[in-house]
Amino acid sequence: MVKKCFFCGSKNVVRNGLRGRTQRYKCRDCGRRFDGGTRCDKAQVISDYVEGKQTLEQLASKYGVCEKTIRTDLEGMRYVRKIAKHKDVTVQMDTTYWSRNFGLMVIKNALRGIVLWHKYVRHETVAQYMEGIEWRKSNGLRIYGIVIDGMKGLPQALKPIPGQMCQFHQMLIVRRYLTQNPDTEASQELLKLTNIIAKTDKESFLRSFQ
Repeated sequence: MVKKCFFCGSKNVVRNGLRGRTQRYKCRDCGRRFDGGTRCDKAQVISDYVEGKQTLEQLASKYGVCEKTIRTDLEGMRYVRKIAKHKDVTVQMDTTYWSRNFGLMVIKNALRGIVLWHKYVRHETVAQYMEGIEWRKSNGLRIYGIVIDGMKGLPQALKPIPGQMCQFHQMLIVRRYLTQNPDTEASQELLKLTNIIAKTDKESFLRSFQ
């Protein structure tokens, strides 16, 4: 297989020593040196990560690189904007963090599980969520409702679109105050009721709560 320059794509490449056990090459056209071996296709990495729902560890193993390299590829692709085929949707929004200053903000179709928009962020803000929503609306998406994590100020910013706090986040809040092993009988009953919040309807939940 003919070796191509990593920088300019030229095939006018010659071997240029070793770095450890890795073959080095030099491009006679642009004069730059680079290591041999395969490199990750950043577009494919982001597709595998978002659409394939693969973890950093899985991607690193798949491409034969370290997790730091995968994270660098992900950080280099700050935005993904995808025109949805289905225009009438209910969406979910949330941000996941891997470190204090590295997170992924996602807007997805709640019924079909399709990622509609995402952005790599240092901090989660109302303005960034609204950026994604406004872009979706400007491309003809009709949003009937939004599931959010309860971030302060977000419900007001989303109006008049109806919003609902994610039931999983509701459960986490209750567990934070009750703990996983509450002492009193009332707290134990409330925890059991909270754990079925996603499996019951409003009327049944309120009746049991009262």
